[in-house]
Amino acid sequence: NGLFTKEQFCEMEYNILHRGLGWRLNSVQVIDWVDLCLELSMLLQLDGSRCLTKEGYSDIRETVMVQLEYAVEDASFLGCAPSHLAVAAFLNAAEGYSDSGDCILDCIEEVFGLSLDESEMDNVRYMMRSQMDEPDYTGI
Repeated sequence: NGLFTKEQFCEMEYNILHRGLGWRLNSVQVIDWVDLCLELSMLLQLDGSRCLTKEGYSDIRETVMVQLEYAVEDASFLGCAPSHLAVAAFLNAAEGYSDSGDCILDCIEEVFGLSLDESEMDNVRYMMRSQMDEPDYTGI
């Protein structure tokens, strides 16, 4: 009918979803955080070393993706922020590599000014590890 512009309609829809229903609308997906973690871990450190080598990059990404595929199927992960899922999966996958976990946490906190809740992160990491130990998933 032309009573409202597209912008007005979008603003009202946002208000209903965000303010009325309390939905959090966020375009950042878990995979975006995974790629960010991996890219940050490839940056040169002050001493010239890298948190992660190119060889480790693909191994870790593959392991992270497997963890996230299983997490998507498990309703207990629904309340987790995408950044927490990605960082937890990254830390689990990076355990076999030298100091990658500490390095990436430092990078994320510094670059984005985030302070990741350690106890929540440990809980998500434990849930992911437990899931991977279940009989259905051990054939990976």
